[in-house]
Amino acid sequence: MSELFHYQSCGLDNVWLRNGFESKQTPYGEAVAIADVAGLHKTIGLFLTNNQPLLDGAEIRFLRKELDLSQTMLGEVLGVSESTVRNWEAGRQPITAAADRFTRLLYQEHIQGNAYIKAMVERLSKLDHARHIQRLELESTRMGWKAAA
Repeated sequence: MSELFHYQSCGLDNVWLRNGFESKQTPYGEAVAIADVAGLHKTIGLFLTNNQPLLDGAEIRFLRKELDLSQTMLGEVLGVSESTVRNWEAGRQPITAAADRFTRLLYQEHIQGNAYIKAMVERLSKLDHARHIQRLELESTRMGWKAAA
């Protein structure tokens, strides 16, 4: 059996890969290439939504990011504030049972292709990104890069 790879890049501390990855030495150190990251994340998300008793902060963050929603937008969908979602994700307070169930349902329906839910999540994500998109113009000066006036 080959060596396991501790896959922490997803934000979860308990994910270990038996295979599906390749370690390579680079001039900058060891690098790991993972096959089908999207499929891996889908499998992780479905495991979380089907098998965990109550989502913890890291799991909520993982599912939210997989849905491509900000804390603000997930809070709006769940009827809570952005700070509540932030507190759940930081482990400062547990997620409510209703929000846990709805987050699981939203993720499962989105990932399994429910056209209505998928379209809704994509619209929310676009709306969310539109709120945060600003044109950032930079200029090089003698003192280094800075935001243009």
